[in-house]
Amino acid sequence: MARNLTILLIYLIFACESASQTSDFYEISRLPFTSDKFDEFAPAYYGTGLVFTTNRRTGFLISRLTDEGENLYNIYFAEKSQSGRWRNPKILSRKLKSNYHDGTVSFSPDGSRVFFTRNIPGQRNEPSKLGIFMADNVDGSWVNITPFPYNSSNYNVCHPSISQDGNTLYYSSDIPGGFGGMDIYSSSLQGASWSAPANLGEVINSPGDEVFPYIHHGSGRLYLSSDKGVSGTLDLYYSTLRNNSWQAPVRMPGPFNSASDDFGLVADGDMTSGYFSSRREGTDNIYAFTSTFPVFTRCEEIREPDLCYIFYEETGEVDTTTFYFEWDMGDGTKIRGQEADHCFDDIGTYFIRLDVIDIITGEISHNQASYVFTIDKVEQPFITSPDTCIVDQQISLSGSETWLRNFDIDQYYWELGDGTKLAGETIYHTYTEPGTYEVRLGVLSDPDSPYGLQRRCVHRNIVVLGNNPD
Repeated sequence: MARNLTILLIYLIFACESASQTSDFYEISRLPFTSDKFDEFAPAYYGTGLVFTTNRRTGFLISRLTDEGENLYNIYFAEKSQSGRWRNPKILSRKLKSNYHDGTVSFSPDGSRVFFTRNIPGQRNEPSKLGIFMADNVDGSWVNITPFPYNSSNYNVCHPSISQDGNTLYYSSDIPGGFGGMDIYSSSLQGASWSAPANLGEVINSPGDEVFPYIHHGSGRLYLSSDKGVSGTLDLYYSTLRNNSWQAPVRMPGPFNSASDDFGLVADGDMTSGYFSSRREGTDNIYAFTSTFPVFTRCEEIREPDLCYIFYEETGEVDTTTFYFEWDMGDGTKIRGQEADHCFDDIGTYFIRLDVIDIITGEISHNQASYVFTIDKVEQPFITSPDTCIVDQQISLSGSETWLRNFDIDQYYWELGDGTKLAGETIYHTYTEPGTYEVRLGVLSDPDSPYGLQRRCVHRNIVVLGNNPD
């Protein structure tokens, strides 16, 4: 797709024109069916393979061209065999092929419905616009092709992405009144009707172009591409929904982004693998990515040690008119009474003593009981970090206080909530946007340890304030 595929369409040209670091934990490879002559982009999971958009020729003798002599874009399917080999791509369905440009696509989670972009034929001598269309899969055939009700011959509506529940459609449009050229919008299915388009706001949208939205079914994150960066090319970003508000998009690191256009990402549920499009090799191609970062599941919220206890001693008969009980808590605190409710300042070992005190002289009559009381760390990976920080302020995060029995730690792995992944016992990080970030620390044991290979993880939140928190 040359750059013209992301902003506007003129006539029949299919376009929307107008420590260790994170990158160390991903490997990418170009899919073998992509070419150096044609464009292949915007992958979508379907069945045992991928559906994508391409302008490759549809036949050796006849291939329909635009008025400008360019190949039309069509919706193709590439199946992946059980052995992992990709079979030669083919047209997904003749029912979804028109005499205009077709693609990009998004499928409902159960595969029963497809949302796809297609040219809307314009009036004579007027530019053709993009619209979204829907079709149902009935007995393996795509039928009931209907237009999205907010298509228009005056502006573009394109790049659909349907939510996991099938009720919210995200898409790009240059409808007047937005924040830039192309903005991201959403519409919800209410009964049999779609709600009026809702702009996702200036937190998501910039004066430039935001295109190719993708709502990730595993995390609920919104992935998109934007040309708001200094390079002017499309870069991949993601945003997280917190308290019903989209957070400022975070630019994804290499190898996802390059000096060329990068867009159209899809990923599996835990973001360990997926695909995206890039023009980094001269034409639009599809790349697979695989995470080499260890997967940690069922991460518990970090727990602070319990420092508060109630001490009680069965003391027998004591004349309380002459004597009283006094607890010496071993930290300088003394508490009168048969019961002592006390909170210690820190973990450690304390010598606890219960004395019987003479009311008149104030002297210890005798020692009623004594204990050696130890408060241990919680057995868990432990994150030492500030609770809050300020945008652009470098902070330190450490796992050095981790305490795990029978666990020989080999490496510490960090996910910092903004897409950054690092490795090391102590790391340093700078957040560039305000918000609340969930930090995860995972530890792997030495596989040669006598206790075997183990993994544990915890999480906690860090609040990042703006430069002017007041």
